[in-house]
Amino acid sequence: MTLKDIKVRMNAINKTATITQAMHNIALSKIKRSTVLLNHAHEFMKHIDQVVLFADQNMDGQSPYTLPSDGSRKLFILVTSDRGLCGSYHNQLFKAFLAQLKAEEPSEYRVFVIGKKGFYFIKKQGIPMINNEIIYNRDDITTVSFRHYAKVIKDAFKDDLVNQVVLYYNHYETSTSQKVRSDVILPIEIAEDAPRSPYIYDTNPEVVLDRTIYIYIEAKIFEAVADAKLSEHGSRMVAMKSATDNANEIVDGLNMLYHRARQQEITSELIDVINGSNA
Repeated sequence: MTLKDIKVRMNAINKTATITQAMHNIALSKIKRSTVLLNHAHEFMKHIDQVVLFADQNMDGQSPYTLPSDGSRKLFILVTSDRGLCGSYHNQLFKAFLAQLKAEEPSEYRVFVIGKKGFYFIKKQGIPMINNEIIYNRDDITTVSFRHYAKVIKDAFKDDLVNQVVLYYNHYETSTSQKVRSDVILPIEIAEDAPRSPYIYDTNPEVVLDRTIYIYIEAKIFEAVADAKLSEHGSRMVAMKSATDNANEIVDGLNMLYHRARQQEITSELIDVINGSNA
C-alpha cells in the first residue's frame, strides 16, 4: 500500500467517524426528549387505568373487554423502527418475535406492524399482516397517528374476530440495555387486589368503558411506541459510539503505518543519495 493509498483511506475513515459522532450526538439529544415523552405516557396511562378500573368494579357482570380469553385468535402489534444503524435493536426483536410465532398456529394469528423495518421484515417472512402499507414510526409520534387503528382493533375484538391483542416491542432499561417485551392489552387484566377507583361518574359503567376502551388501546400503543423509540435512540447512540471508536482506532493504526512507510521512504532516498555520492 502506497503513502497516497494510506492517506486516502485515512481521510475516508475520518469522514465516517465524523458522521457517526454526529449521529451519536443526535441520538443523545433525542434520548432526553423521548424520556420526557415516555414519562408523560406513563402518567396518562395511570389515569386511563383508573377509569377502566372503575367501570370493571361497578359493572353488572363482566365486560367482554375484561373477560379472560383462551387467546386462540391473536393479533400481534409489532413495534419497530423506520431506520437502521441501531446495533442489535431489530435483530433481538425479530428473533424473539419469530420464536413466539413458532409456538402459534399460523392460521390463528395476524400481525399489525408499526415501522418500516418491521413491515419489510414481516413481508419477507411471508407472515400474514393486517396492514397493507407501511405505518411509519417517526420521531415526532402523537396519539393521533394511531387513533384510527385503535378503533379498528377495538371493533375486531368486540366482534370476536380476535380473542387477544398483544403488543411486541423493545422496552428501554438503560442506554446500553433493551429488553423485548410482550404485553397483552386485550382482554384487560384487572388485579384482584386492585384499589377502588377514586373517581365518581354520572354515567353507567358499561357506557364509560365502551367510550374509554379505544382511548385505552390508543394510549397503550402510544406508550409502547414511546418506550420503543427511547430504546431505539439508546441503541443507536451506543452503536454510533462504538462505530466512532472503531474508526478512530483504525485511523490511529493507519497513521502509524503511514509514518513507518514515510520513514522507510526517506531512509531509502538517503541511501540512494549516499550511494550516488560515493559512486
